[in-house]
Amino acid sequence: MLQEMQKRAKPASIHVIVNPATGKRVPLIHTLNEILRPAGIRFEVSVTHEFGDGANAARKAVERGADVVACFGGDGTVMDVSEGLLKSDVPLLILQGGTGNLVAKELDLPKELTKSLQRITGDEFNTRRLDVGHLGKYPFLLRAGCGFETDVLQDASRELKKQFGRWAYAFAAAKALQEVSVAKYRITIDDEREVYAEAVACVIANTGAFGVGSLTLSPGIEIDDGKLDLILIRQADVEGIFSLVRMMMGDEPKGEEAAVVDASHLVGRWQVKKVKIETDPILPVQVDGDVLTETPQTAEVLPGALEVVV
Repeated sequence: MLQEMQKRAKPASIHVIVNPATGKRVPLIHTLNEILRPAGIRFEVSVTHEFGDGANAARKAVERGADVVACFGGDGTVMDVSEGLLKSDVPLLILQGGTGNLVAKELDLPKELTKSLQRITGDEFNTRRLDVGHLGKYPFLLRAGCGFETDVLQDASRELKKQFGRWAYAFAAAKALQEVSVAKYRITIDDEREVYAEAVACVIANTGAFGVGSLTLSPGIEIDDGKLDLILIRQADVEGIFSLVRMMMGDEPKGEEAAVVDASHLVGRWQVKKVKIETDPILPVQVDGDVLTETPQTAEVLPGALEVVV
């Protein structure tokens, strides 16, 4: 962690933005009332129906003077709500409600709704400023990319995730492995350097979380270092991808042997402030777990653009 934590006084009001399609079933309103009312914190709730609703609700909450904006959902909901808070002085409280919740995991936030809310009910609470990646019109806290991971996300449908939870990613990965495809990449780094390569996956990472299971790209990737990490995985890494499936299914080393992609499997890794990705053929692009656009795309980092309750 490069950025120091900041102290804030207990909020007088909080606006909670809820994705009703989230994977978790909890008595949300009851819990909000049970935890926040005794602490003297007023709360309002908005519900999203489609992508973009979270950002709009967050902007309106800031305009109305909310001291904290919370989101209940998965990483896609976090991304959506974050867009409405970029460069504001209103912190985001993440309430885990999705299948993966990798942003919360990256920040070591509690899984339980009650414990998450209790972080703001004392006299003071802690916040941390995070970098935000921006690809086209989409912000991202975790990563954006194309290739193998995007194939997995497309195959892991909402219905499959509802039925099997995180195992849906393992099933989708096993299917994607049968059709691993190679693309030609032209990458322009910081408007200065060009890289040409053939690869099965390209990841633009703001954190080390890979996006499926608990796989970590590298322990050296920081969410507040003012840069993004660009990683290409080559065709010869198919054996490494098979190990990803095992890790996604929960068969992972613990402690110091926690899952990390070995650098020998990588075509390359570069730290960048701005990167343009062009591919042949054109590929779909995922942003924090949702497939939203396609190549070519340009991504850049917005240093310290989002304040989060930690």
